[in-house]
Amino acid sequence: MLDHFEKKKQKQEEFERKMNLCKLLKKVISDHNPTWLFNVVPTGSSVTGLATEKSDLDVAIHIPQAALIVEAKCQGRKITEEERKIMWREMQLEILQIVRLVLENNTEIKPYIDWKEGVKLVQAQIQILRITTIDGIECDISVVLDLFLSSMHNSFLIKHFAEVDHRFGLLCAVVKEWGASTKVKNPKDGGFNSYALVLLVTHFLQCGTSPPILPNLQHLYKNENFFALSERIFPSRLDFGAPLPRPLPQQSVNPATVSQLFLEFLYYYADFDFHKYFISVNNAMIKNRKLTGESSVLSSKSKQVYIEDPFDSHNPGRTVRSLNKIQSIMKDTLNMFDPDAPQNPDAPRVRFQFPTMDDILKMETDVEVNDEGEEGNGEEDVDN
Repeated sequence: MLDHFEKKKQKQEEFERKMNLCKLLKKVISDHNPTWLFNVVPTGSSVTGLATEKSDLDVAIHIPQAALIVEAKCQGRKITEEERKIMWREMQLEILQIVRLVLENNTEIKPYIDWKEGVKLVQAQIQILRITTIDGIECDISVVLDLFLSSMHNSFLIKHFAEVDHRFGLLCAVVKEWGASTKVKNPKDGGFNSYALVLLVTHFLQCGTSPPILPNLQHLYKNENFFALSERIFPSRLDFGAPLPRPLPQQSVNPATVSQLFLEFLYYYADFDFHKYFISVNNAMIKNRKLTGESSVLSSKSKQVYIEDPFDSHNPGRTVRSLNKIQSIMKDTLNMFDPDAPQNPDAPRVRFQFPTMDDILKMETDVEVNDEGEEGNGEEDVDN
């Protein structure tokens, strides 16, 4: 398993090409818009250490200056929260349209773009521009107006989890590849998105293993101004090359292999009561959905899954609309390892064979994750 994912891991050369693309984007956008105060920030798996070959590059144009313009328009007017959200979304769209014109007309960046694919504007819940470079980098460009750039801070936290224990990155890779083949990872049609699966792995390694494999980094370093604690309490600058401020405390070693952990992950979540409990990564625990006083949780009672983001109030599990089917797929996967599991009576009897990694990662299922009669929600998957 280790060899399999080492071969598929993003190479340093690919990482450098992605970072060079970010620098070029920053330069050409600045050249055409010299009054803009912004940064082009790579986020997601490309910078967390979890990326595989040819994985997408997620980029945020971080421009809090634009939020000040929107707020200035609101002054002296009675604006509802919904109206303010619409104004922010319109500003994000306006910026994306300006950037689209830059990409289509700037002679410095045009030769790098694959014009068979062009520059696509995707107006999902998160609006993005999507480009593909001639050397095969698929890049999703979003606009963030908030001072707190959530995707950057969660990428920073995930990167350090990956450095604490190498099994974290491997287990994330296994879960995501298995999830893609079984449609468990399919946010458009009622499955999890990549980020939610990474948070499920994080919580499992903090709370579902004995002894725990991952510590609560936000809690351990809460006084060091190293990790964000919330969308209001966060360091103003992040150094992705910086080590932890001080060594981790000694803890008992958990010797489980990645294969064992994958099976335990499935056992943990196949019967997890998501209707009663929600997952808090920030606190490294589960909480009762009905007994909590947190408004963001109570307002999401219609959602089948609530995963509390480590920093802000959004729910990365909000895309799930087919929880019963997802948990059924988890149980089907576990049954592949059980010689006494019930067999399909219509299928010919065969001698039990322990499944290979390819059997799991390329597993096909007859279960459709999308609920009948329910439309997809238009969410784009954000990789981590």
